[in-house]
Amino acid sequence: MALDWLKAFQHRAPKEPGYAEKRLKAYALGIRAKGAVAGVVVEPGPACCDAARALPPGRVYAPGDAPRLPLPGCSRGDRCDCVYRPAMTYPDREEP
Repeated sequence: MALDWLKAFQHRAPKEPGYAEKRLKAYALGIRAKGAVAGVVVEPGPACCDAARALPPGRVYAPGDAPRLPLPGCSRGDRCDCVYRPAMTYPDREEP
C-alpha cells in the first residue's frame, strides 16, 4: 500500500502529552460536521501491551467513550505504539 510508511511511522512515534484528547477532539468534530467519520477504533501496534491486546478488535467507539492512549498501566508509556483510526461510513450509492 502506498501509505504503509505513514502507518508504520504513526505506530512508532512517541505519544506527546495530550495525544488522546487532541485526536479524539478532531474525530468528534468530524462526526458533528456530519462527515463520513462514524467513530474511532483503537489499532494496537505490533509491540502493544497486554491491556491493548485485551481490547475488542475493531470496536467502534464514540470519541468521548474511547479508551485513552496510552492505556493505564501500559508497559510502554509514551512509547505506546497503539493509535486511533477513524471508523468511516459512506452512504450507499446506486450503481449507474
